[in-house]
Amino acid sequence: MKREKYLTFLLAICVFSYIMMINCSMTLGAESTHYILPQEPIIKSYIYDLRDSYVREQRLIKYIEDLTGLERIHCEFIVKESKEKNIDPFIVLGLIKRESDFNPHARGAYGEIGLGQLMESTAMIISENLGFDFYPDRLLDPEYNLKLTITQLSYLMRLYDNDFHMALTAYNRGQQGLLNYMKNENERGISDYSAKVLMFALEYKESFDNFYN
Repeated sequence: MKREKYLTFLLAICVFSYIMMINCSMTLGAESTHYILPQEPIIKSYIYDLRDSYVREQRLIKYIEDLTGLERIHCEFIVKESKEKNIDPFIVLGLIKRESDFNPHARGAYGEIGLGQLMESTAMIISENLGFDFYPDRLLDPEYNLKLTITQLSYLMRLYDNDFHMALTAYNRGQQGLLNYMKNENERGISDYSAKVLMFALEYKESFDNFYN
């Protein structure tokens, strides 16, 4: 009799354990479903953001190609370098327009060369900082010139706490030239040069937004 009661008791425990196991599984399944489902819209939104970013980037490359007449590979490089250096590509376009009118073979009266109209002495320092071998003739290579130009602009933007006028005036006059200019003419570093570059940049940005959006 005791044995039968013992077996009945064990059977009851097994049934109870089985029921509890099923309930736990259902609860976990419900919790899992509750966790996963809200993520789907977020994932889809992220995918759409990536797609829209890619489409906009491709449109920007095409816009730069049409605007500048440069080869597509160089337009892609402008977008890529601007992105990596956290520089507004329209500022880069404004600077290049002001310096060389998008002519990669442009030469200035004082020895400025290429799209960014870099002096050999400045280009040599930037190249050394980047770990590149410097050859003056390479400044006529659009990609090399763009690399140095955007790197220099990025450096100046960081140096002057993202003040466009000071960074652009320093690009044009040099750092000491900026100090002299701020002391003698405009303490905020606003120059005809910086104003012109920013005017071009705003014009190109508005043109891109209106036409491609």
